[in-house]
Amino acid sequence: MIRFDGLPPEAMQAMCTPMHLILPASPTARTGALYLGSLAAILDPTLLAAHAISALVHVLDAPWLPAPDPKAPLDAYRLDISDSTSVDLRPHLESAVRWIDDRLRRGLNVLVHCQQGISRSAAVVIAYLIYTHNMTYDSAFDLVKRKRACIKPNPGFVRCLQDWEKQWHTPPQVANRPSMRRASTTPA
Repeated sequence: MIRFDGLPPEAMQAMCTPMHLILPASPTARTGALYLGSLAAILDPTLLAAHAISALVHVLDAPWLPAPDPKAPLDAYRLDISDSTSVDLRPHLESAVRWIDDRLRRGLNVLVHCQQGISRSAAVVIAYLIYTHNMTYDSAFDLVKRKRACIKPNPGFVRCLQDWEKQWHTPPQVANRPSMRRASTTPA
């Protein structure tokens, strides 16, 4: 028998709630909604359909992925990242953020998920907010934590995100970065 006596409430919530809305869709700006979740979310075609999820970001280090419902083709982006403090997220973040931003701007609803929706996928969503909404790490973390209380990026990811924030918030004449349009969605 499985016992849940010592399980923290936020871990229990993550197990019971496969995904959460982070940024709502904006009909006036014609942008899609951004969701954060776990592997359980992509295994539930009814849940995906109920939220009109049409794009997925898989943040997993598994050599396999469960096959989604073939009747509901989904646009997918994969990041092979393990949940380890020694992993440097930074080389992966810009392409992931651009992919997410492109899909949201097309009006697609995007689900970013990892195995539990706690560390890896949360880090990618925080990176998205840092860049596209010009947020600090702390404000992006706080927003995501309000929406999905169980998030807890590992300490290595936190360091990478804080470094990445400094890179993107450096004045353009100093930073060596390509220009990218900021999102017109507003964090709720």
